[in-house]
Amino acid sequence: MDATASKALHYETLVLASGGAESKAGEAFSLASSQFDVTDSLPLHIGEYAALLKMDESRISEAYYHCRPFFEEMNEHVLVLDENSPFWPSQVNNFAYRPRFLYVQGNVSLLKAPSVSVIGTRSPSLEGKKLALQTSNALAKAGYVVTSGLALGIDGVAHKGALSAGAPTMAVIGTPLSQCYPKEHTDLQAEIAKCGVVVSRFAPSTTTQKWHFLLRNRLMSALSLASVVVEDRDGGGAVRQASFALEQKKYLFIYQSSVENRSVFWPRKFANESRVFVIRKSEDIPRILKKAMETKRTVGKPKEKAVQLDLFALEE
Repeated sequence: MDATASKALHYETLVLASGGAESKAGEAFSLASSQFDVTDSLPLHIGEYAALLKMDESRISEAYYHCRPFFEEMNEHVLVLDENSPFWPSQVNNFAYRPRFLYVQGNVSLLKAPSVSVIGTRSPSLEGKKLALQTSNALAKAGYVVTSGLALGIDGVAHKGALSAGAPTMAVIGTPLSQCYPKEHTDLQAEIAKCGVVVSRFAPSTTTQKWHFLLRNRLMSALSLASVVVEDRDGGGAVRQASFALEQKKYLFIYQSSVENRSVFWPRKFANESRVFVIRKSEDIPRILKKAMETKRTVGKPKEKAVQLDLFALEE
């Protein structure tokens, strides 16, 4: 186990001992890092950790001996990153719920490559599947890493579209790397680990919870320049990521067909927000995204007042 993995083991021990409270564990771990070498064997400093967390040593010891076997059995191809690692993606540093460690399998350099999330419902229409494939192909052709969450439906189509085009894809998952959800994508996850990269914020000792998938979406958005919501229901995971993207001042793309779909409300809610672009064709995404980044454009379409001023100037 290398030094970063050792630090991750100690941090996860503190998280477990704290009942899952990452903020409490993170504060104690930061203090510990300033007081002693946190790559040392944890039992050497169990008294200091207990004092920092204000709990009995036996509780920390129990958590440590629960977590340690998971780290010792971790796949040899898994790389553990922290903010001091050369491949750490700095774009995640300034966002809420920033992970302290990342667990990566595959081409780790893709974490720093320009990427775009292609996401949507687990139960897509035929048109949704077609758009997801077209979106994936357009982004891959333009040199972007197609990023998604390995879920059934739109996510799976996006990953497979990139792979079939011979392009790398990034899967940001809501489970430890040693697990796969859904089970139907076990082979796909393994293929992405070989031809792209799989990344998780969850340690091998983590017990997966439903809310972990929202943390997955936050991380996915932070890693990406933009998110494309192909199709989703109101309140769906992709819609939640759309909110995270705008919160993180990333770009958001929505298809016109979604805006015109009166059975859902979310597209019209987002359509006129800053940094949102409503598109008709997938091939427009790379061009619009490039222009937006070059000009630091913050709106999806001109405000009505601005259009009127432009017309007035032309008439003069």
